[in-house]
Amino acid sequence: MDIDAFVENVASEPERRLRHTVWCTPPDELAKAARPGGLRLTDLLAAPGRHAEEREVTYRHILGSPANVRVIDAWEQRYPSHVLPTDLRQLLMRMNGIHLWANAESGRAYAGIAPIEEWDLARTVMYGAEADPGLVADRFVAISYHRDGASFVVLDVESGRYFLMDTAGPDTSTPVATSGAALLDWVWRNRIAPIG
Repeated sequence: MDIDAFVENVASEPERRLRHTVWCTPPDELAKAARPGGLRLTDLLAAPGRHAEEREVTYRHILGSPANVRVIDAWEQRYPSHVLPTDLRQLLMRMNGIHLWANAESGRAYAGIAPIEEWDLARTVMYGAEADPGLVADRFVAISYHRDGASFVVLDVESGRYFLMDTAGPDTSTPVATSGAALLDWVWRNRIAPIG
């Protein structure tokens, strides 16, 4: 789908407000847990003053502000052998980040397309800067985020194709799209609606 159709789809779904039970732990107990050695999980869960609260959470689609050409150029200068497809550059200049059914407070969804400032080699995003270069070739760039860090949409800068790579077995067995328009279609079809 083209960018305008994607924006229309986003506008067609109103925000949702859901009630969730949230466990609240007193700040002093969280501070104890954060110290070296921390707390045993059983002690943290049994902390005095820990209680459940009902909270209303608002979810909505959030599209990032357009990326400045200088930001895109700076990313390409950081990775001089990684030329972004023209349609992906056009998408970034309309929306730098796609967060469908995002928590309105955090601005993030369970999974989404990250702003270009967060894009990095897929290997680095998935396994850290010291990861073995043989795990994932440098031509793959992670362009998405995932709350659990389990899988990422990656761009193969050599072919211009997009894949979903799982950290348990990174490979190209799950193609996502061959163009920016097809990527938007895939993102829309795979949005994860909040549940109450």
